[in-house]
Amino acid sequence: MVTVTTPPAALPAGLDGGTCAPTDAQALATLANADAPMLEVMQALATLDDSAGPWRTGSVGIAANITVDLLPAYLRRHAYLAGVRLKVFKGHYDDLLGDVQAHRQAGVDLLLVLPFFDNLQPSWELSLATLEGANRQAPMQDWLARLDLALRSAEGIPQVLVLGPHLWQPDLPQDSAPCCALQEFSAGLREVAARHGHTRVLDTAGLLASLGATASFDARFYYRAKAPYTPRFIDALARRIASGTRGFGSRFHKVLVMDCDNTLWGGIVGEDGPHGIRLDPHGHPGNIFWTVQQQLAALESQGVLLCLCSKNNEADVQEVLSHHPHMTLRDSHWVARQISWNDKPCGLRALAAELNLGLDSFVFVDDSPFEVQAVREQLPQVRVFQVPKALQDYPALMREVAALFVDGASSDENRSKTQQYRSLAQAASLRAGFSSQEDYLRSLRLTVTLRRDDASLVARITELMNKSSQFNLTTRRLQAGEVIGLMHSANSTVYSFEVSDRLADHGVTGVLVTQVEGDAAHVHSFLMSCRVIGRGVEFAVWQQVLADLRARGLRCLKAAYRPTAKNAQVADFYDRLGLRLVDDAGDGVRLYEIQLADAQLAQNDWVELRNG
Repeated sequence: MVTVTTPPAALPAGLDGGTCAPTDAQALATLANADAPMLEVMQALATLDDSAGPWRTGSVGIAANITVDLLPAYLRRHAYLAGVRLKVFKGHYDDLLGDVQAHRQAGVDLLLVLPFFDNLQPSWELSLATLEGANRQAPMQDWLARLDLALRSAEGIPQVLVLGPHLWQPDLPQDSAPCCALQEFSAGLREVAARHGHTRVLDTAGLLASLGATASFDARFYYRAKAPYTPRFIDALARRIASGTRGFGSRFHKVLVMDCDNTLWGGIVGEDGPHGIRLDPHGHPGNIFWTVQQQLAALESQGVLLCLCSKNNEADVQEVLSHHPHMTLRDSHWVARQISWNDKPCGLRALAAELNLGLDSFVFVDDSPFEVQAVREQLPQVRVFQVPKALQDYPALMREVAALFVDGASSDENRSKTQQYRSLAQAASLRAGFSSQEDYLRSLRLTVTLRRDDASLVARITELMNKSSQFNLTTRRLQAGEVIGLMHSANSTVYSFEVSDRLADHGVTGVLVTQVEGDAAHVHSFLMSCRVIGRGVEFAVWQQVLADLRARGLRCLKAAYRPTAKNAQVADFYDRLGLRLVDDAGDGVRLYEIQLADAQLAQNDWVELRNG
C-alpha cells in the first residue's frame, strides 16, 4: 500500500511549533508512521487526548452489522493527523435503527453505516448459490428497508456515510450468484442513499482490491467474533473515511499543481526534446505517466483546478502540450501555469495570487526531493507529494492525491471549473478597454437567478458553505443534513443564486440564509465564491430578500460580521450595504440592523435579478 509522503514530524494544518508542544509533535509523528505498532499508536492517542492543543472537535457514530472494535482508534488517529479531536460512539452489534437513534440523540456530526454483505444472514454469500427469486431478494430488501427507515431517523445528523459493500470471497467469477447479488444490493444501497440529501456511499471495494484479501481479512476472528477485518484494513478504511470527509471537515483543497519533467511525463524536455520524453501508453515507463494523465483528466472534469509549476523553457512545454501525440492534457485542461526558472515556492505564490485562492487549498506534486522540501519548509500550508522512486507506485499515489479533492458529493455545478477560472483572466483583459469599472460591468450583461429552499442544490450549497472563506460574513460551516434542516424549517429560508454573464455561466456561486425570531429576521449566513466578488452581485439580491421579509410581516433585519483570518475584505460590507451599526460586540464582531419599513439598501443597475 502506498503511504502519503508527509514527513513523519509534519503537523496538521493550524498546528505549528508555536502552538504544538514537543510531546504532541512526537505523538503526531507516531500517528503519521504507517508502521507504528498498535501499542505506540494507543499511547500517542492518549498523549494527544491530554493535550491542550488548538484542536477542532468532531464526533462520529458507528452502526455496523459486524464487530469493528479497532475502528474508533484508527478514526481518531487520522482525525488527529487532520487537526481534529474526534469523539467516537461505537454503537451495538447489528442494531441499525437503535444505533442511529442513539447517535442522533448524542448529537454526532457524522454517522458511519457499515453493512458487511456476507453477514446480512449467516454465511450469506455461500447460501446464495442455492437460493432463487424471493428467497434471495428478501434479506437484501429487508436490510435496505431498514436502512431507509434509519436514514429518515437520521435527518438531524449533518452527514451520513454508508460504506459500500464488498464480498468476503472477492475472487469469485463475475457471473457467480454472490457477485450478481452484490451488484443488486449495491445498486439498492445507492438508490436508498440518493433519497436522503445528507447521505452518500463511500467505496470500500477499491481498498480491498488494493490491499488484497489476505491482508484485509482474518477468518479466525470473523467466525469467532464477527470481526472480519485486519488492523491493516481498518487503518486504510479510517484513512479513506478521513479523506472522504475532507479531514473530518478540516480542509477543502481546490488546486492541484503539477511539475512537468519526470512528473507529468518521463524525462527532461529541455534535454530529451519534446518528442524524446516518455509518454507512450504502450511502453514502459511512458505508460505510467500516461496513466497518471488519465487520472488528472478525470480530476479536472470533476472540478479540480489543474496548474503547472515547472522550471523549464515555456516554448518547450508548450510544444509538448500542443503537439505531442500521446499528451492527454492540453492547454484547455490547465487553468494557470508558472513556467520559468524561479523557485517553486515563488511559482506557487504567483499561482495563488492569479487565482485569488489561499495556498492552504493547494496540493503540489513534484519528483525532486529538493523542490518538495523547499515547498514544505517555505509553504507549510501546501500539501506536498513526491513522485515515488518505484514508478509503478505512482498511479496509487495519485489515488491518494485524488482522495483529497473528490469525495463523491460534488454537485453538477462543481464539475470542470477550468473554463470558469480562465474566464476571469479574459475578463481582466477586457476590463482594460473600458474607461470605468461600471462601464465594464455593464458590458458583461450580468444576470443573477435567485432560488429559495431548492433541495436539488443541497450538495452545491454545502460545498460553498464549507469552502467559501474570503466573502463570508459569518463563516458557519454546515453539512448537508443541517442545510436540509434549514430548508425544512418554517422559520428559515435558504437562498441560493446563480450568476452568469456574457463570458461564462458561473453556476451557483452564493448563499444567503435568513432565520426568523419574533418580528425580526437574522442573517444566519451570507457568502459568495471568490469567482464573482466585486461585480455588484453581492448587492443585487437584497432588494428581493427584503421584499420577502416584508411579505411575512417582519419588522427588522439583523445581521453580524464575525471576523476570521480570511474574511477581512468584507468587514465593512454591511456598512456599504446600508445597514446601521448598533454594537461592536468585541473580538471584532460587529452587529447591524435596519427597519424594513423604510429600508434603503445599496444597489446597482447593471445586474439583472431573476426569481428562479
